[in-house]
Amino acid sequence: MRPTQKPDISLTQLRYFVAAAEQGSMTWAADELFVAQSAISTSIANLEKALGVQLLIRRRAKGLQLTTHGADFLQRSRGILAAVDDAVNALRPENTAGRVNVGCFRTLAPFYLPSIVSALEEAHPELQVDVSELLADGVNDALRDQAIEVALTYDLGLDGDIAREVLAQVPLYVAVGATHPLAGRSSVRLADLLEEPMVLLDLPVSRDYFMQAFTDHGLRPSVRYRFANFEAVRAMVASGHGFTLLNQQPKLGYTYSGGELHRLSIVEPTRALDIVLARRAASAPMTRKASLFANEARLAVTRIMGVSAEAAQSAS
Repeated sequence: MRPTQKPDISLTQLRYFVAAAEQGSMTWAADELFVAQSAISTSIANLEKALGVQLLIRRRAKGLQLTTHGADFLQRSRGILAAVDDAVNALRPENTAGRVNVGCFRTLAPFYLPSIVSALEEAHPELQVDVSELLADGVNDALRDQAIEVALTYDLGLDGDIAREVLAQVPLYVAVGATHPLAGRSSVRLADLLEEPMVLLDLPVSRDYFMQAFTDHGLRPSVRYRFANFEAVRAMVASGHGFTLLNQQPKLGYTYSGGELHRLSIVEPTRALDIVLARRAASAPMTRKASLFANEARLAVTRIMGVSAEAAQSAS
């Protein structure tokens, strides 16, 4: 397909295309936007005709698939729609109706998202917060593709073109079960753990960070179990199946299974993790909606980290 004249593209076409691409279905996009499915299909077909390229591959009973051109156009379309939305809102700063796409690191989500979303719903009930739960290896792509505008995450595996605002720092610690021989201590040397089985939180990039705590000191732990679920790791440790290394500290030391965990500080120097707000360094200033999320994230981290610090101090 080749355009016969200068492309005549509307914002409605861009919105319909982005919705269809994100939903992977014309029908689901129509449901989300409260329009007829034929309106979505016709709009995207006219958009492709105007551009002279195919953006989506229609697969019967299998949904939609982006072409190479479509993936690039999706990224740019998201940026255009966000910029237009923010320009309109700048004229009406009191208006916060609409959507904002944000990300949150998977293991941070249970600690901070509930209070962030609750605060936003109370102050701005017309604002819809769409959250993508991400791992360290997915934050860069989500920001670069403009699938999200800002992410609450660890400064872990972020590329150089990602801007970071540090909100808090969380140290690395050892967790053992209540009956573990080391449970009576307040601190432990990494060398004392080498003969103990390790339960590893096995997430991309995160696993390397935990293992590096040992390798930086010329040590190699004995990893017995690997889990991608934060609570599964804690439950296994509480049941006496070994130790683990973690950063986030739940308010209570008990696990889903009812077991209890004891926290030990590490004698050797280890790298703490920064909790950050991350965004593309080359992007324009955050939209008003993203700024609202960022402000509530700052407040939530400050509040919850303060409570965690007090709890850890009283426990010691």
